[in-house]
Order: sequence, then structure tokens, then C-alpha cells
Amino acid sequence: MQIKSPSFALRDYLILLLVICLTHPTVAQDETPAFKSITVATGLSTLGFNLEVATPVATHFLLKAGFNTYSYNTQSHRFNLDDPYGALQEAFGQRVAYDMKAKIRNVHANLVVDYYPFIGGILYLSGGIYIGKTTLSTRGTIVNRDGSPAQLQPPYFWPELDFNGQKLDITNGRLDTELTLGNTLKPYIGLGLGRAVPKRRLGIKVEMGLLYAGEYSLKQNGVNLGPVEKRAHNFEEADTYIRWFKYYPMAKFQLQYRLF
Repeated sequence: MQIKSPSFALRDYLILLLVICLTHPTVAQDETPAFKSITVATGLSTLGFNLEVATPVATHFLLKAGFNTYSYNTQSHRFNLDDPYGALQEAFGQRVAYDMKAKIRNVHANLVVDYYPFIGGILYLSGGIYIGKTTLSTRGTIVNRDGSPAQLQPPYFWPELDFNGQKLDITNGRLDTELTLGNTLKPYIGLGLGRAVPKRRLGIKVEMGLLYAGEYSLKQNGVNLGPVEKRAHNFEEADTYIRWFKYYPMAKFQLQYRLF
């Protein structure tokens, strides 16, 4: 009689165990009937403070509706102005920059479905939409290198600036704008860890994902900006900063409370 080595015996045992797990019916008590449980979750994310209400809608599926918001005033920041033809230096007698402060405000609602591939497990895939907008309002002045307000040199007129092909008016050295980052409707996909319905009253969930926000829009004095006739003076540095908002990263940490 041939005796199997311990390594082969262990392999056969693991294969048998895997077959039993795959063919054995799922334990019923891990399932929660649709709409028979309500969980409230709150926490922080890259969209600010969030509050969500969730309920099972079918086996493997959880429906979430939520609200996200934050508001933040930035400190003063200075952006260099691109001047490839030297027109700004001629108009002001030296290199100039844009000295500004900004207010960022975000308000979004969300409707998302979580899919749990394993009943009773904590891994889930998430997909849905976020509805709302993020705005960046700026107030600032055109300044010299030492920070003093830029003075126009005669006989020059106030030039126009170019922000990614859009015309900005800086008459009298003031520049106040409103930038809307992305579209109102934003598709979302994500991956998370946490139970759909906590076994106890309290639970924890973490989630990572990506929002497709789309292109930004820019207004000055409440009016959408028109295109420039020629590209001469550009906020290339500022434009680089905001381009990554087209694909907005989502990171979320929540505490759950099961109502029933």
C-alpha cells in the first residue's frame, strides 16, 4: 500500500474543504430581508462631512442615500503670470503676479448601490451618482514682485489675461472670479470594507473610489467668460493645480449605527 506524503495529504484536504464551501448552501442568518433594516452612517471624506442612510434592497445589494458638504477659506496665495511676449512687463514696468484669497464650498447629495459578492462578508463594490457642485470663489489683485499693487505705465491700457483660453478682465488691477469644478451629475465607482448591516449596533466602514467630475467652468462678475483672441498671458500655474479635479479621488471613513 502506498502512503501519501504529508504535503499531498494537506493539499487534498484543502481541495475537499474548498469543494464543500462552494457547494454548501449559504447560512440564512447572514442575510437581511430587503427594507427590514435601516443603518445611519456619518464620517469624513474628501467631499467633507457626510451623512448616509442605508438599507438592504436585495440579496447582495445595499442602497445608500447621503449628503456631503464642507466650506473652507484659504490663506493668501500668489500665482505667477505667464508672459511669453513680455507684454505684461511692458505695461507694468516689471514682472507681476496674482495675489488672491479663495473660498471653497462643496455641497453634494449621493445615491449609491453597494454590491457584496459574499453574503455576510465585509468587501463590497460601490457605484452610483453624486449630485451637486464644488465652487472656488477668488478675490485678488495684480501685484508687483514686492507685493505692492501693480501700477499701469502710460501710455498702456489694462491688458486682458488668459485662463486656459478664457478672457479675464483686470481693469484697475482687480480680479474676482468663480470657478465651478466639474458637472452637476458625477458618476462614481468605489471599493470598500464594512458590513452592510452591523452585527451589533455600531460598525465601521472605509471606502476608496473615484468621481468623474468633468471639465470646470469659469465666471467673472456672474458672466461666463468668452474665448481670447490670442494666447499671451496665462495662469498656467493655477490651471495645472485644478486640472486633477476632473477625476476627483474619494476616500471615506464612517461610523455606522443600526437603527433596527
